[in-house]
Amino acid sequence: MRRVGLTRIRSILLLFLVSVIAYSPVTIYANAQTTSGLVCVSRVSYSCPIVQPVYTGRPGTQLSVNVVVQGAEPFDAYSVVIGVNSSILQPVGVNATGGLLPNINSMICTGGQSDPCAHWVGLGPGDVRVAGWGSVTNTTGVDFTVSSSGSISNQSVTTGLLFTITYEVRAETKGTQIVLFDQVSPSGWSCACALFSNSVKGESFQSNVQGGWFSNSSLLFGDVNGDCRVDLLDVVLILFAWGSMQGSVNWNPSADLNGDGKVDLIDFYAAVMNYGSVC
Repeated sequence: MRRVGLTRIRSILLLFLVSVIAYSPVTIYANAQTTSGLVCVSRVSYSCPIVQPVYTGRPGTQLSVNVVVQGAEPFDAYSVVIGVNSSILQPVGVNATGGLLPNINSMICTGGQSDPCAHWVGLGPGDVRVAGWGSVTNTTGVDFTVSSSGSISNQSVTTGLLFTITYEVRAETKGTQIVLFDQVSPSGWSCACALFSNSVKGESFQSNVQGGWFSNSSLLFGDVNGDCRVDLLDVVLILFAWGSMQGSVNWNPSADLNGDGKVDLIDFYAAVMNYGSVC
């Protein structure tokens, strides 16, 4: 019985090591303290939007979401996790075509048998972990120049596509989040950030993150008063409910377009982007 127990422990440890080696080909130092740049989801491959984008799509179709880094220090490796509600959006593929670093390893968490994320604490169905590596994105060796007055110029930063993830739209929803975070190892710490490394300098850093929203309700998105058009009245209703949440005097659930329990800039932005639409 004792031999069987030792064999089982060895098997578990071996599986753990295989998962670390297979899905962590880059060196990201867990003690990274500095923060540089922003990682976001974006409709374009070359910059991050000012506010979180709102995606849409009919059930049965596919949706492509770009993951972009903006204004980060030069790097040659990264690690990031994208999370969605898998009952609404099912991740089906990841590619780095046109990306800053050509090499990636990715895990798509399914929650079923043979799920590559099964031993990663903190990851679940709908999560996708991507680790990328390649040449340093800027090789000048000069991060920035400081003038005699103390102003910074010639700053060497990186902006561009990391990878694109494809989802299958599975159901209708008024609103669901697309979130970015990281999970460093199967039993390691997680953060609301993306992690980067520059092996030339022997340094690591983390970035801020900005997610997005998905909504494909059969109701016209942005039509707060239900008159089958998105117009000035809908925008005014959102402004009247601005800053409110359930229990607030000015709370209007119809103005909460993305269903996150509050009326804010995302709802206003979504209505403006859909302004003039009719049923």
